[in-house]
Amino acid sequence: MNKRKLIYRVIGYIAVVLCLFFLLKISGLTVADLTPETIRALAHNNILLICLIMLVIMILQNLFTFIPLVLVIATNITLFGFWHGYLYGCLCSVIGSTLIFLSIRHLFHDAFSNSTATKYHEKIEKNGFLFVLSGRILPFIPTNLINIASGLSTIKTSHFMVATTIGNMVYGLALASASFSIIEAITHHPLYFLIIVLIILLAAVLYRQKKNRSIERTQNS
Repeated sequence: MNKRKLIYRVIGYIAVVLCLFFLLKISGLTVADLTPETIRALAHNNILLICLIMLVIMILQNLFTFIPLVLVIATNITLFGFWHGYLYGCLCSVIGSTLIFLSIRHLFHDAFSNSTATKYHEKIEKNGFLFVLSGRILPFIPTNLINIASGLSTIKTSHFMVATTIGNMVYGLALASASFSIIEAITHHPLYFLIIVLIILLAAVLYRQKKNRSIERTQNS
């Protein structure tokens, strides 16, 4: 990689991280303050500032996981409505995960080479797409460890982002429904089941294609 490009990239990442922590510090927010009323007051009901605050919170959630994801999703739904809150929450989660993933891969690989995330190295090298997808849908592994382990591996960025998007949409919809009330969602949002079925079918098709490619590569080797 060109040395000048690397320097610019490092400066860019550092600037983003500093901005995030600066915004968090001046806001004075804690997890207990993560309520729609507090965020509206902090942003003076400016929709763009509200979106920015929620994006910062989601990025921090992906980095440290000290903020419960269900709390962030519930706040998004209250602020933007069920579908807008759900979709914006998924978008912010993908942005946050990808930012951490790229930071580990291109900037801090050596710093995390001995972290606990390395214990997932064999699994993610064997089938990174499935590892990330299952990790997002069935969150037995903390979000930040998935991001770090993926950044330390050779998984393609596109595979990481697609698996993260699908997994977050499935898991996020489950959390959104729980926070919104599953009965309310079924009654007022009849597209709920259609969308969840389509997402599951898409995940199955992508997994099947990935598995077939792996079999073909094994046979040709």
